[in-house]
This record gives sequence, structure tokens and C-alpha cells, in this order.
Amino acid sequence: MKKIVFWFLPMLMTGCSSLYVPHMANVPLFDEKGETQVSASLSTNSVQASAAYALTEKYAVQVSGGLSYGNFTEYNDIFTKKSDHTVAKGATNIDLTTYGRYANRYVEASVGRYNLVPQRNVMLEFFSGVAFGNSQEDSFHSGYGLFFIQSNLGQTFRIIEWGTSLRLAYGVHDFSWQDTAHTTLHNDFSLCHIEPMAFCRIGGEHVKFEPKIGLSLPIGFSAYKDLEDRISDTDYYRTTLLHFSLGVHFSF
Repeated sequence: MKKIVFWFLPMLMTGCSSLYVPHMANVPLFDEKGETQVSASLSTNSVQASAAYALTEKYAVQVSGGLSYGNFTEYNDIFTKKSDHTVAKGATNIDLTTYGRYANRYVEASVGRYNLVPQRNVMLEFFSGVAFGNSQEDSFHSGYGLFFIQSNLGQTFRIIEWGTSLRLAYGVHDFSWQDTAHTTLHNDFSLCHIEPMAFCRIGGEHVKFEPKIGLSLPIGFSAYKDLEDRISDTDYYRTTLLHFSLGVHFSF
């Protein structure tokens, strides 16, 4: 129980950046072959975009990605050359693209089966896929790969859609940092994540506003405890417990 509290309190109480950034699951709720859905959103931990396409009468594919800038608390331009953001501080040149800044990049792809319930307006889908992420803050770095399965359940009407999603993910993480002697150290470990999400879409037939609320619950406390024993500041490796997003959803 103490380990669970040790995980959750930093997630709820602090605003520091996280080296694992959970992604809001995309829930297309397809009805027939040839449907295309595209969405873009701003969440409490990243900017996200998704696209999905119903390939056949049964199967669909989707891709998603996200960028995070210090959980929107600090500036970090990951597209800018380091030489353009270097200033002199006394006798030392400081690179502003890495000095106390944070960035996360994330991409995923999945394939799934849709329209599994014959009842009108009730949609049940299952997707499975892979994801890759990369985070950096100062000398702390995290690269991770995820395998996930996801179930989607919802109802669709002309002006409103609503539903839920449950994602189970297994992640392999490569966490590295520099000690006081500037020696790079590594800690490789695995974590499981349980990530439920709820959403609604309100608007016209083809364009709707889409608020979402999600949770990310990590499982794998022994790996995290080992990391705690090796570095002094494990607050750099956390995940966001509760997150929100607001976006626009297009269907064709």
C-alpha cells in the first residue's frame, strides 16, 4: 500500500514533467467500410493528433501521435537548432534547448476489428498495436516502446456520440541519466499501464467537439523502487494519473 501511495502522491500534487506521457486513446466507433476519421486535441500533457480508416467491413487501422512541452509549464522548441538558443552566462555558454527544459515525442499505430455488436447505434471495437516514445529533460532521458490492446464501447447519434475505452499496455523502458561525474547510467525495466478513458462528441454530422478524461495507472513498483535506489531524484520518472483533453473530431 505504501508503494501505491508513493506513486500516486507525486502524480497528483506536483507539476514537474514526466518521462512517460500517457496518450489519450483514439476511439473511432466505425460503422462501415470506407469511413475516415481525423482528430486534433490539446490535453493537459501534450498536443495530440489521430487518424483512422475502415479498410474493410470488419477491420480498421489507426495512427496517433503527440508532442509535449514541459507539460505546458516551460518552453522547449524541439525543432530549433541548438546554436540558435545559446546564450552566455558569465564565462559559460548555456544551451537553452536542454538547460532545464523538457520535451516528449510519441507515435503509435494499431489495427482492429469494429462493429462487433449488431444492435443499432451501439459500437464495440477492439484494437491492438505498438507505440514508441522519447522524453528528455536535462541529463535525464527515457526511451520506451509499448504493446497495447484496447477495447472501445460507445453509442453514436447524429449530433452526439459518447463512449469509453480501456487500454492495457506493456512497456519496455530505457531510462538513463548522468551522475555528478557526468557518467551516463542506465536502468532498463518494464511497466504495465491500465488506462481507462471516457469521451463525448457534440456537433454536426461531420465535425464535432470532443472532450476526454483519462487515467493512467502504472503497475510495476519493484522496477520503480530499484530506480529510486540508484538515483536521488526519481520525481523525473512519473506518469500523469489524471489527464484531460479538448479537441475537434472530423468524420467523412
